[in-house]
Amino acid sequence: MRVWHALRSWMREHALAVDTLLAVVLVIPALQVPSDARFATAGAAELPGPLRLITVLACLALAGRRRWPTAVWLIAAAPAVYGVLVVPGPSGTLLPLLVALYTLATRWEPRNALAAGAASGLALLGTELAKEPTAWAVAATWVPVTWCVLATVVGIAVRTQRRTVAAARERARQAEESRDEEARRRVSEERLRIARELHDVVAHHIAVITVQSGVAEHLLPSVPAAARAAIDEVRTAGREVLAEMGVLLGVLRAAGEEAGREPVRGLADVDALVESFRHAGLRVELRHEGERTTLAPLVDVTVYRVLEEALTNASRHGVDGSADVSIAQVGTTTVLEVRNRIVRAPDPDAVGHGLVGMRERVAAVGGVIEAGPDGAGRFRVRVEVPTVTPIGHP
Repeated sequence: MRVWHALRSWMREHALAVDTLLAVVLVIPALQVPSDARFATAGAAELPGPLRLITVLACLALAGRRRWPTAVWLIAAAPAVYGVLVVPGPSGTLLPLLVALYTLATRWEPRNALAAGAASGLALLGTELAKEPTAWAVAATWVPVTWCVLATVVGIAVRTQRRTVAAARERARQAEESRDEEARRRVSEERLRIARELHDVVAHHIAVITVQSGVAEHLLPSVPAAARAAIDEVRTAGREVLAEMGVLLGVLRAAGEEAGREPVRGLADVDALVESFRHAGLRVELRHEGERTTLAPLVDVTVYRVLEEALTNASRHGVDGSADVSIAQVGTTTVLEVRNRIVRAPDPDAVGHGLVGMRERVAAVGGVIEAGPDGAGRFRVRVEVPTVTPIGHP
């Protein structure tokens, strides 16, 4: 199969060389005399000289059949018609015309190609009847007409098949572009959502810092002036960050979107999240292992959102309407694992947009994620995140 595809690719890239080779090779059968007994008894061993000449020229003209199909068709018709006049019965002089008709049919609209094929067949038939009016009752008279129609029909079929394949490839290309665009859109939306939650979390803590620095100013009157100036700087910086974060959120928020946002979610809301999926028909088995630990705000939001996405995928793509969820505290790491049964491994080209958001979130807090079939007929999502957001991450 690879050899055939490579050969077809080479032929498309070297179309002129292929057509030239075809033209040269076709000369041999085109000059063959027919096996008709009347022609043999006439003592002729080959075609007449003029007919041989124009037949060779018609064959060589086929080298330009892709560039000048109409001109080649007209040139190829000359030896075919002349051959009907001087040769009893069908002859090889028809071959260049058949190739030319096929070429026309692969390039012209079917209606025009059929008209060209019919015109060629009628020209040959008319010439034969003009030479011998009673020839219409002879089967051999209709052979050239049949071949002309057949060459045209084959060319139309090839043209239709090529257009169908081209249309399918174009649809595949557009689908690929749409899939990539959808992936980019999902990533953008997920990053926007992360940015909003980042704003909520950071804004809360900066607000606390601002308030506490003001309290410290009143409770520590004995602090030296330098310390008071430092506290003033902290409060000023806190206010500036709050203002800048507000501007950032305004830039990220889509046009016309309301300013209100839902409260930041976390592991404290996991039970409610699981219960909502149970009400929707998904049987969820939830296990907590180890002591529940308060996570860093961004880590807390990340674990919640990854669990939400994993349960959504389980309800959509699972086969038995169930999912197993475990949340474990291992040292300074929180491990979330979600499993659900599947029929087969998902197509990498058909899924993955939801996983994009998961990976974005987990990477943002310095965690790792594994998502895919576990080899036992189940799809597993396993996330490990640090309890505290590491330095260098948002």
